[in-house]
Amino acid sequence: MAYLRPVNAPGRDEIEQLMREHGVELVRFETPDLNGVSRGKTVTADHFWGFVDNGLALVSDIYCWDHECWVATGTGFGEDMTFADLVMRPDLATFRVLPHVAGQARVICDMEYSDGRPVEASPRRVLRRVLDRATEQGLTALMQAEYEFYLLDAVTGLPPFPGTDITTTLTNQRVAALPEIVRHLQALGLRPRTLNQEWGPTQYELTFSPVEGLAGGDDNFTYKTYAKEIAMQHGLLASFMTKPFIDASGSSSHLHMSLFDDGRNIFWDAAQGDLTPEFGWAIGGLLEHAAALNAFLGPTVNCAKRYRKGTYAPASVTWGFENRSVAIRVKAGRGDATHIEDRLGSAASNPYLALAGMLVAMLDGIARQVEPPPPLQTNAYRLDDLVPLPRTLSASLAAFEADAALLAALDPEFLQAFVALKRHEIAKAQAANPRYGGDEWAEQVTEWERGQFLFLA
Repeated sequence: MAYLRPVNAPGRDEIEQLMREHGVELVRFETPDLNGVSRGKTVTADHFWGFVDNGLALVSDIYCWDHECWVATGTGFGEDMTFADLVMRPDLATFRVLPHVAGQARVICDMEYSDGRPVEASPRRVLRRVLDRATEQGLTALMQAEYEFYLLDAVTGLPPFPGTDITTTLTNQRVAALPEIVRHLQALGLRPRTLNQEWGPTQYELTFSPVEGLAGGDDNFTYKTYAKEIAMQHGLLASFMTKPFIDASGSSSHLHMSLFDDGRNIFWDAAQGDLTPEFGWAIGGLLEHAAALNAFLGPTVNCAKRYRKGTYAPASVTWGFENRSVAIRVKAGRGDATHIEDRLGSAASNPYLALAGMLVAMLDGIARQVEPPPPLQTNAYRLDDLVPLPRTLSASLAAFEADAALLAALDPEFLQAFVALKRHEIAKAQAANPRYGGDEWAEQVTEWERGQFLFLA
């Protein structure tokens, strides 16, 4: 299997040596909330090992907060637990000294209840459980995401430079924060590959080498969190809001995935030199579950505004080879490089949930041998008889709640928290925007949306 990054948990002695060498005085304990935002606490170095051994308390409200920390009801957390604490358990394999903040390190944590039970609502736990299901079938997922972002003035929230000079060489160099983001992410153990300006003014895409399993979620959680902080050090806002400007390109997170069985890519038949039936079935699963998966891939009330014809973003439930107008794209690489690209992902998505949802859909398609329709060999934007993507989060959530196979693959505790939070966010949008869901809503990005997501997504 190609492109694997070994992940070995450093021992206590190795971590202590790193902390001494780099003068680490503070360690950030981090965990993703349901929106993918990093939550946690910073601990002093002299208490680090005590919290590693005994856990660190963190309020259960993290699973009922929206981006503004308004509280959703009915999640099973927060008030439903009388605001009790959960316990952060550091995964020492994720310990890293921060290259851009002197004297600090970070570690990603799993979440437990006080009696030691895992918190099934934790997005990291969701991805781990789906990966375990694949492992039980003898499969290993190789995956990666391509999160796009805008670099904006930190005060005005506007692009510091005009123009849509997509892939123009010099535009990749004119913002000093860009090479710093790449350099520091490399030092954090990620493997950046390419950087280019996208279609929007000061909109950029950073791609990474694919990795195995849980690292796919961890790497993109790290990338989204620390790209923001590094940009802040340059007086800029790195925003992963999906559609910050109605007249400019939306930001995506194209998801790439392949499946291996004992080192063999199950999408490619080396003896026949051709794609396998499993390849088609995986695409069939993704198409069948596309509307429901949008609750994960386009999880804010702003995200669906990205799905517009003629914008390099998908607008229909379609697939094809080397076709950027469809939802599911297959690139030209074959052999071990054969993989599927899901183009429905939005930049505001939680990488753990987005990748977990994609894997669930692929596994279900393979299990039920779901045949896809013929690949689209023309520009999907010019066709009017295709199945459209959901236009609102409300429609995506309704499809999600009606998708029996997707629901069966996810823990009830997670489902309760996720659905309650999304219903809260929809109700909040409806209360603030009387035209929510209509044609006028779809054709504008309101200041309310920018206030919700520009600085927080």
